[in-house]
Amino acid sequence: MLGFDFKKSAKKIIRKFSENYTVSFPVYTCGYGREEVEELFVSNSEIIALSESVFNIYKKKCSVIDIGGQDTKFIKINVSGNVDKFKMNRKCAAGTGSFIEEIAFRLDISPLEFNKLAEQSKKDIKINSYCTVFAISEIIGMIKKGIELSDIAKGIYNSIISRCTELAPLEDFLVITGGVPDNHPLIVKLFSKIFINSVCPKNSQFLAAYGCVLLNNS
Repeated sequence: MLGFDFKKSAKKIIRKFSENYTVSFPVYTCGYGREEVEELFVSNSEIIALSESVFNIYKKKCSVIDIGGQDTKFIKINVSGNVDKFKMNRKCAAGTGSFIEEIAFRLDISPLEFNKLAEQSKKDIKINSYCTVFAISEIIGMIKKGIELSDIAKGIYNSIISRCTELAPLEDFLVITGGVPDNHPLIVKLFSKIFINSVCPKNSQFLAAYGCVLLNNS
């Protein structure tokens, strides 16, 4: 069977938490599989939940770039904590976690080794292709020319940052969230060189889940 089994995964997560904690229902959900839960649940918008948690932490207007496995989101939060603007890049995997996974597969390394490899880079190179398929062809050409894998890896990170900045002007205090910055901290460092006034909260990939709790317990 192809695809991701949300119901099975939800059961596994609830069962795991039940080992040490008492799970109270309904559970709060968000994201792509937020309604694919057999247990009693309350569905929440991931955008609203993420905004709620970010504003709860920083208490000021800001821009949010959320880099996930399947998409990249831009959210502009106003001084009241409400979402003023929102934009998502879903046309292509470039700029997402799945893009890194595909490139890592082609380079014959694990996604978790990608950051360590990129940190060894001593040269900046540019990945021009916007499409994952074309980017792979471009990278193969670079390898044939003898370009170091570490430089290619950092070039992928810079490519992801470029995709993020193309979503919308990042004019305010910038909060970087999602599974990608959590697992690839060099992206956060590279972001901070461009946007000095930027931060990445610890365990940022769980901020939307935290926001669900805030929304339903206010």
